[in-house]
Amino acid sequence: MSRCLFPRLSAGVLSLCLFVPNFSAQAGEQTLTVYGGLTLFNRPEFDTLAVVEFPFSLNRQELEFFKPDTSAAGYFARVFAQITLYGIDGLPVDSANTYFSVAVPSMTEAARPGYKVFNSLVLAAPPGVYSAHLKVIDAVSKNEGGAFYARVVVEPPRRTLAIGGKCLAYDITYVGDTAFVPVNKMPKNGFDVLCNPLGVFSTEDTAIFLYAELYNLAEAPGEAADYQLEYAALDPYGTVVQSLGAKHRPRPGPSAVIAERFDISGLPEGPYQLRIVASDPVSGQTDTQTIALALVSPSAGSLMVADSEQSEFDPYDTLSLQVKENLVYYLLNPEEKKDLKRLDPAGREIYLGRYWQQSDEDPLTTVIENRLEVIRRYEYCNRYFSTDESGTDGWFTDRGRIYMKYGPWDDLDDIQQPLEGNPYQVWRYYEVREGAVFVFEDLQGVEVYTLVHSNMEGEIYNSDWNERLKYDYYKHD
Repeated sequence: MSRCLFPRLSAGVLSLCLFVPNFSAQAGEQTLTVYGGLTLFNRPEFDTLAVVEFPFSLNRQELEFFKPDTSAAGYFARVFAQITLYGIDGLPVDSANTYFSVAVPSMTEAARPGYKVFNSLVLAAPPGVYSAHLKVIDAVSKNEGGAFYARVVVEPPRRTLAIGGKCLAYDITYVGDTAFVPVNKMPKNGFDVLCNPLGVFSTEDTAIFLYAELYNLAEAPGEAADYQLEYAALDPYGTVVQSLGAKHRPRPGPSAVIAERFDISGLPEGPYQLRIVASDPVSGQTDTQTIALALVSPSAGSLMVADSEQSEFDPYDTLSLQVKENLVYYLLNPEEKKDLKRLDPAGREIYLGRYWQQSDEDPLTTVIENRLEVIRRYEYCNRYFSTDESGTDGWFTDRGRIYMKYGPWDDLDDIQQPLEGNPYQVWRYYEVREGAVFVFEDLQGVEVYTLVHSNMEGEIYNSDWNERLKYDYYKHD
């Protein structure tokens, strides 16, 4: 386990100390080093909103401590933190802030390196694409630090079995529903979760913790059917490095809390993915999620972030030729598709490689960023839009085609119980040709959505739907 101290402090005071890798601070004496994370809770009961939590940590020795008066037993630092969420137009849409204290018994203790301070800020947001800025200020020294989140994608709640709210943690303690938890701004279902914002641990740690939530378990009246959880550590290529066990849990209702401890003493230094597989034998549904994890040596001089976007590993290299062809299906023109079809497999690999090199939007980097984005869209489509049990045709559905071409919507209306007609979704893209609209209808009531209307040239247009959208807009204006 990590070497750690857990002082019990008065209300409003937050100071948790534990051993972590000796990460170097950012350049500049006036800068606080801030490690920011992101956790999304798409709980079905929230309906059209998702809880977005921004956990963060600071290096305690970078704060300035003082004694409020001569009778005070210790020394204190004061910290102000604020998160601001921005829409796609760059304008702020919401914010939250907190002001808290950190206490130490002596200035010698305050200067000890390797100790961290933890807190979190929470917002609620509808489905959409955002950016966010976390700002942290030492109220005594006025030194500042922060983190910028370039892309925060809030997805709508799913109606099938889903894992949400996942985060890796240094420690998880059950405190009960009514217990007072002074060290956590958002107690999670009776658990005090000491979240690790970046998912980076020391190789001297022998254990890590996982918190997550499981939604949409099927009702099982009169049955004792357990749901199942399986865990494994994967290398950057998706190969299982170490099985982390399997669990059978009794269902407490439609939702459940996942709080696990894993022995990582056998894992060497390096980047990993923690894979979580949940299965519900009553509904026959499963969900698989991964979360980035990295182990670094305590002597490492720089931070190693477990993030595929910041790694030289390119997931494109592991894809089959068929998947590589699927990725460009909506990007190639008819003549280019004919040219590709004429080639043998080796020729197609070369053709596709040249296509992406020529399409690289930033050739000065070693990664083809726009290709990574297409891969993300492809994986998202297959996960959420597939009509087959294998989850491989989502990219080829109507919703998949639009998502592959335009990416995440800017606004989503998901109407499951309209006053008349079938369930439908309205996707809006505000920056595509001054506003693009796509309407998908579940014509058979089996969650297979067909594009029935759009204002985009070349797409299906339905005057009845056009008038219906206008009516709904003015009705709610």
